[in-house]
Amino acid sequence: MQAFRTRIVNKKARIAVVGLGYVGLPLAIEFAKKGLNVLGIEIDKDRLQHIKNKESYILDVSDRQLRKALKSGKFKAAGDFSVLKNAEVIIICVPTPLKRKYHPNISYIRKAVKAISKNIKKGSLVILESTTYPGTTEEVILPMLEKNNLKHNRDFYLCFSPERIDPGNTAFPVNKIPKIVGGVTKEASQLGVAVYKNIIEKVVPVSSARTAEAAKLLENTFRLINIGMVDELAMMAHKMGINIWEVIDAAKTKPFGFMPFYPGPGVGGHCLDKNETIFVKFQNSLKNMTMSDFIGYVQNNKDSKIEVLAFDPVKRRSVFREITAASVRPYAGEMFNILTEDGRHIKVTDLHPMFIYQDNAWKLKYAKELEKGDYLPISLELPDFSHQHRGKLEIDILSEIARKEEHLIDKIRVKPCGFLWKDYAAQIKQVLRSCHKNKLPDSYWNYISYNALPLKYFYRLDKLVPIDRRTLKLVTGRGPSFSQMPAVIPVDENLCRLIGYYLSEGCYTKDKSGRIRFSFNRSEKEYIQDVVNILSGLGIRSSIYESKVFHTSCIKVSSNLFAFLICHILGCGNNCYNMKIPEQFFSLDKEKKKALLSGLFRGDGCVEHFFGKWRYRKNEKEYFHRVNTANISFFTASKELFQQLIILLHDLNIIPAFKKRKYSISIFGYRQLAFLKDLFDGRKKEVIEKYLELNKNRPQNKTFKKIDKFAVVRIKSVLPSNGDWVYSVETAKPHTFVTSYGVVVHNCIPKDPLYLFWKARHFGFRSQFIKLASNIISNMPAYIVERLSEILEGKRNLKITQAKIMVLGVTYKKDIKDLRKSPSLDIIEILQQKKAKVWYFDPLIPYLKFNHINLKSIALTKANLRKFDCVVIATDHSAINYNFILKNSKLIFDTRN
Repeated sequence: MQAFRTRIVNKKARIAVVGLGYVGLPLAIEFAKKGLNVLGIEIDKDRLQHIKNKESYILDVSDRQLRKALKSGKFKAAGDFSVLKNAEVIIICVPTPLKRKYHPNISYIRKAVKAISKNIKKGSLVILESTTYPGTTEEVILPMLEKNNLKHNRDFYLCFSPERIDPGNTAFPVNKIPKIVGGVTKEASQLGVAVYKNIIEKVVPVSSARTAEAAKLLENTFRLINIGMVDELAMMAHKMGINIWEVIDAAKTKPFGFMPFYPGPGVGGHCLDKNETIFVKFQNSLKNMTMSDFIGYVQNNKDSKIEVLAFDPVKRRSVFREITAASVRPYAGEMFNILTEDGRHIKVTDLHPMFIYQDNAWKLKYAKELEKGDYLPISLELPDFSHQHRGKLEIDILSEIARKEEHLIDKIRVKPCGFLWKDYAAQIKQVLRSCHKNKLPDSYWNYISYNALPLKYFYRLDKLVPIDRRTLKLVTGRGPSFSQMPAVIPVDENLCRLIGYYLSEGCYTKDKSGRIRFSFNRSEKEYIQDVVNILSGLGIRSSIYESKVFHTSCIKVSSNLFAFLICHILGCGNNCYNMKIPEQFFSLDKEKKKALLSGLFRGDGCVEHFFGKWRYRKNEKEYFHRVNTANISFFTASKELFQQLIILLHDLNIIPAFKKRKYSISIFGYRQLAFLKDLFDGRKKEVIEKYLELNKNRPQNKTFKKIDKFAVVRIKSVLPSNGDWVYSVETAKPHTFVTSYGVVVHNCIPKDPLYLFWKARHFGFRSQFIKLASNIISNMPAYIVERLSEILEGKRNLKITQAKIMVLGVTYKKDIKDLRKSPSLDIIEILQQKKAKVWYFDPLIPYLKFNHINLKSIALTKANLRKFDCVVIATDHSAINYNFILKNSKLIFDTRN
């Protein structure tokens, strides 16, 4: 064991983390960061693909951190448990949701342990981090591991160390959260402590695995009860016209005895799956993010007003509405996958309220009550942004470089257009002298003769004399590597179309300089020329080469500045998996949005047309039907771009259908294709024109119904599913928000909320939760007397009626002279009712006269203590010598620990 511990301390032991979710992945990355070799085991293929693509799917792990860990070779991920044969420490981080009736579901733990038992290396340490009930480690895991003729403390060691990750909390990352470790044996605890000391500042060993398991449950129970209470207070405050946030802010000014908790939608609620999308407004931008990412966004913007895309069912149009609450919780109840006839799908909890449109009116149904044929609403036309771009929009590259990419400054020179730098000779000399100890460097003459000023000097010059940046060009490199670009880029239809081309056919690579490539089929000459013309119009040099492997023509732009514009300023992504529409483009006018869509569809759009006889069989007979049909299909590998594209199309009143292939859409119908025809050029445009020409009847698209500024789609199926973590959002009136595929849903609502009692009932509001909590607190003195009776009979074979009891401390609070609501008074009164003889000591209360109690505090002497059958510590005053009490008492019942 000592040799094993030494390997752990010296970071030589190989770590395996089973389950790379919100707990496992940050843990694995932290170990790798500290130099340990880590194997990640994950059976979810999507997660493995994300890791393979070097893209993090966890809020607390950035793409950069993941890439760094993978590049170092310290972290590897696999879906096969056989790699555990190379591991010496195995940490289990799998989910443990609740079944119905609050039975813990440890099936994931059992499956993981079963696989571990087949592959475990002798002498290994197994650590469970999953939250579970006390006894799981010793009663479930230990026997499973010992089934294969393995003996604990000889062939393996076993610990429990509860996860304490708080997703999105940057103040307390993995290494800052104290770690509890409880082993099945002392040796196992020592090894567990050694493991976590490699990455965590404070490790807290406890006496057993059961203690560690119970500690985690206490933490969770404390939080849930307090959140539940403050939720009820919020409901009461609403009825009484009180601002609960002001109440909490006022209460938390008390420097002791109060910990602020904030109201949310409840500790249990009817919510959405973590992978559903929400659309967040930020100034003139529209961000789309998964529900799980949104919670982190809310946590990091506590002081900001956050608005999301919503829908007003009365005005029948899209709106932006402020978020009033957001939360995340584990969930093991039934969920439902809702699939529409046009291929949209969302996953919600069974009792999530869903909007349906029926008989020209809005109705609400629980998700589990939805039926085939019900109509779900989808939002169209985006609302106005508060910072809507009405005039000419431009991108100031110089400002963006100063703000985001200072390392580029030394590589860039600034050239004027239409004037010479020698026109500003005096000011330039002043700038140069201020930078060179009042001397004019020889390089000044080069700047003037070549008419190119280093950017670092231009920034200083710009402060002395304002210069119109539209008259400037930025240049980098010399000779073959020379490139230039305007200092100010107009966001016009040409740029929007260029961005569309990039999102569908582009990528970014880094060699000596940043390179942007566009790859087209060689036959798409009109699109290739269009890209070249747009670049040329911006003064950006490009080159074209033919691929030796594929039938493609590639347009290459070798320019750090152009790459900076595309990837950093506009944030378009660098490969097909992370492409996204610039968030600020959603507030552009409709013509620019059409131009963006034009580039996207010209690149990755496919146009198909069938005209002729369609043969089919029905009732054993063969029929022929004349068909004229066409559609535009589009596929992307980027989930974010896919959801953005849906919102963009809806904004233009185009309603796509969705294929079985992931992130694939199809657009058909006479009206929609007629609208989109001019977005194309060449053969694709000709195909659509032919379809329109041959279409005499102009049939309506039957996959949706358009009504005013929204549309409805029919439900195809509602299928039950499982859940793990679910996410809840509440918005201001009209209490809706838009989620994946543009589907409109009602607010998430709390699960069977319990209500306040007493004062609130005067407002028509009856509470149960606080009544329940009050009952529990009120019953504690009776419970203590009951326990005392059991202790006396068990330890001293003495009935309570015959006992002499000393109550130590009678005030309500430690060291405070205040008897109000003190439970000690109830304890004394109950003991007296049971005919026990009662004395008390309290340094602050010399006499006790209350109800039927009339007592005097006695002295704490050896003689006095020895005559009592039991001393009950009710209030733990600091002035009491507890060692003296311990040495001189026959029996002590400590209610304060």
